[in-house]
Amino acid sequence: MPVLDYGHLLAPGGLYRAQIAVRTVMAWPDIGDEQSRREYVATLMSIHLADLKAKRDALPDPAAADGWEETILAIEQHEAWMATHEEFEAWFDEAGGHATVSMAPGFRFSEKGMEKRVGGWFAAGLILALVRRMAMHHADLPGGASVNKAVFILERVKLPNVPRNSHDLRKAWKTYKPVAHFCAVLFDWFMIAFTHNETPEEVGAAMEGELNENFMMFLSEAEEYLEFGLAHQPLRAKGQTLLDPDETWILPQYRPWPESPFKPQPLSGAMLEAALDYRAPLPSV
Repeated sequence: MPVLDYGHLLAPGGLYRAQIAVRTVMAWPDIGDEQSRREYVATLMSIHLADLKAKRDALPDPAAADGWEETILAIEQHEAWMATHEEFEAWFDEAGGHATVSMAPGFRFSEKGMEKRVGGWFAAGLILALVRRMAMHHADLPGGASVNKAVFILERVKLPNVPRNSHDLRKAWKTYKPVAHFCAVLFDWFMIAFTHNETPEEVGAAMEGELNENFMMFLSEAEEYLEFGLAHQPLRAKGQTLLDPDETWILPQYRPWPESPFKPQPLSGAMLEAALDYRAPLPSV
């Protein structure tokens, strides 16, 4: 099992580092994609270090401060700058430093590549989420809870930013199955932001704010999806679990988050109708 290395979550910058760790394995989920993940982290840290360098000259001079309060404030700002610089520099070095950046395709190229992956992430996450909902609430469905049934539902229920044909849905599942637990939470949170905001810009801002403020809860919800996926055995899967333990990115033992209040709801409306319509006797993936 590949283990997600997100460092110490409660350390300064720990949750930001965890976000980056999740983002990189979602973008490059194959175990053999380590170089791509390192290139992304090194490039991102080099950008942060350049920004910090530009801000250093704007820091107030403690020696020129007017009074002890301004002096203390200036010292604190310098100390905060130094701590952040040391942190980013350490992550930069861990990722291979300048040598890795020199081999990287560029940050904008990587970011555009991630944007193109969103549909695949959502598809993989939805397949895992639908199988979980069917297993928990609809044990009487013919054939049980399976990937095939989830794909059948998604073909018929049109959801935003999700592929609409079985070929693309299955391709997304095959590609992002190792990180489907993260993808499932990402889509859950996207739908909440989508429901309460009107424009794509507002949805994006709401998502970013939620991830920055509540990333610990993101990991908590991902853990529940992960545990289900590693335990659930579809009826026709010959004893194999929904998520492959040899490929799935698991969370470290260090998990200092509260239990997630999120509970999967039963299928309803068009999703339930599609699940009931499913008859094809295809083996589960």
